[in-house]
Amino acid sequence: MPRTLPRLAAALSAALALGLVLAGCGSSTKSAGTADRADPAAAPAASGGPDLSGVTLTLGDQANGLQTLLDAAGTLKGAPYKVKWAEFQGAAPLFQAMQSGQVDTGTAADLPTLQAISGGLKIKLVAAATSDGSGTAVITRPGSPVHSVADLKGRTVVVSSAKGSIAEYLLAKALTDAGLTYSDVHVQYLLPTAAQAAFNAGKIQTWATFGIYQDIAMQKGARIVVNGRDGRTSGVGFLSAAQSSLADPARKAAVADFLDRLARAYQWAAAHPAQFASVFAKKNGVPADVAATVVSQGARALQPVTPALVTKVQAVSDLMHSIGSLPTDVQVAGTVDTSAFPHAPGGAAPGTTSSAAATSGASASPSSSAQ
Repeated sequence: MPRTLPRLAAALSAALALGLVLAGCGSSTKSAGTADRADPAAAPAASGGPDLSGVTLTLGDQANGLQTLLDAAGTLKGAPYKVKWAEFQGAAPLFQAMQSGQVDTGTAADLPTLQAISGGLKIKLVAAATSDGSGTAVITRPGSPVHSVADLKGRTVVVSSAKGSIAEYLLAKALTDAGLTYSDVHVQYLLPTAAQAAFNAGKIQTWATFGIYQDIAMQKGARIVVNGRDGRTSGVGFLSAAQSSLADPARKAAVADFLDRLARAYQWAAAHPAQFASVFAKKNGVPADVAATVVSQGARALQPVTPALVTKVQAVSDLMHSIGSLPTDVQVAGTVDTSAFPHAPGGAAPGTTSSAAATSGASASPSSSAQ
């Protein structure tokens, strides 16, 4: 196996984290360190709120994705609370840490988040980010007779990395759109590195995959059968917060302040993609072209969890429950709390007059200002 593969895998996980979409295992914590790069982006907490000097937020991250973004932008500088980073290689261990009360916030794609909620994890969706879906695809080998989704009928498709992945959702949605059912194909699950080796060796013909693995295969001549564009995946990733953290007024105020700083970091990255890619390459030890790909596939902005996003993700829950991939059909609207991030910096949500809502303890639904 190429020695560069671990670095590419790390870059992939970081790309997913940057899009608030995640993947594996292992964790560590470390104090936040920020580069003095961005400007007034690091806005102070609202005056008159709780004293945050005694608060330490533990922020769940994957492969340094969000930490790299915030370090590059410098928007955590001057935060009135302490920060620890909890590093994970996938959504499952991150959510396990949230379950045990070790982590205040975490990022994940829509489907892993739904899986966690379906399993009983007590979290709320507090912010979202979107991508265009191009980083997920069903691909096939050069010379394969598969040229369309209809050609998949009766064939074996390898899905990375496990049941309930973004790649599996794309496959299920594409089959449905083509008038087929999930049972019309034979699905096998393989971790991305194992699937990549088998695909390169010609042992598998069709593969539902994502990110760097997809990009490497394309460089070697693979063809895209279908990708996640045009609504075939929601493109939505979430930043979630533990309900216990939101129930504590001071901790909730710190979460709200962090979300504002994260939103400003996204704004900085969108305005300085080359500078961000350079920082990313150095921090994660990957080649410049890989870093540029990672940055280009990431989300462009942090946004509130709007009714439109809820509708998109509800369709994901409905479909994956119908094929048995989700144990329960999660009602997404009931998992949302917009009070910590009612609007992105520079804008205001309908009915919102100030940032004071972030510390009021009110829980807003996607379709109303408060409940």
